[in-house]
Amino acid sequence: MAKRCAAGEGELQGNEEMISPAKKLCTSAVSGLRRIAVEGNIAAGKSTFLRLLKESSPAYHVISEPITKWQNVDSPGDSVTASQQCGGNLLDMFYREPKRWAYTFQTYACLSRLKAQLRQLPQEVASQPNSTIFFERSVHSDKLVFAENCHDSGLLSDVEWNIYCDWHSFLLESLPLHFDAFIYLKTTPQTTWERMQKRGRPEEQDVALDYLKSLHEKHEKWLLDSENKMNVPDGSRPPVLVLECDSEFEEDKQRLQEHLDRVAEFISSLSPRL
Repeated sequence: MAKRCAAGEGELQGNEEMISPAKKLCTSAVSGLRRIAVEGNIAAGKSTFLRLLKESSPAYHVISEPITKWQNVDSPGDSVTASQQCGGNLLDMFYREPKRWAYTFQTYACLSRLKAQLRQLPQEVASQPNSTIFFERSVHSDKLVFAENCHDSGLLSDVEWNIYCDWHSFLLESLPLHFDAFIYLKTTPQTTWERMQKRGRPEEQDVALDYLKSLHEKHEKWLLDSENKMNVPDGSRPPVLVLECDSEFEEDKQRLQEHLDRVAEFISSLSPRL
């Protein structure tokens, strides 16, 4: 799975090796580049929407969620770390024994996302002015939605949660990972549960509706509560575009176009990074 994205490919696969300090992503060198995280509950339609976004404009690029790394920790890569040598479907392990694997899964989910979102930009993107990179979720939702929910539900002990928060804060303060804005695909828990059943991912077959309700509440609090901190290092609160996604949009061309138009308008309202 882990082949480096060649120039000319629009979708940037989320499973590359951790880049060295000399190769860290530096968006300030790319004129007008915007970085937007697309957030939403499990089965909210993020992957589908990101694919359709990419197809709609050559200026749009996507970094996908590294879910195949969670399904197979020993999946092929540019390099194999010690944590990957054991193999295993960590996503399935977490769903089957959540209390046993919560800390391990939340840690690896964040680590693999950092790898995906910090790697060097392909030349195609770096040389194109006014590009927008869309990220499937962010390290912020890793903590404020998923890991925090694990702690609230007793899957993470206070000690594990404090350790997670400590290294998470250190990484955010140390690494050049900045988002200009967020897009929230808002769906009801019932809708996401029905979509999850429809797509039939084996690891998710026993996921309860109550779990999706808890994640929904976390998303709402984090993204829509203006009094809530968004956990960005500089203390700012990036703008959030909310798209109502209970209704299917892939086959409904009018609804899809409405979403795409709103995204384009939203992007044009953002101040370019110089």
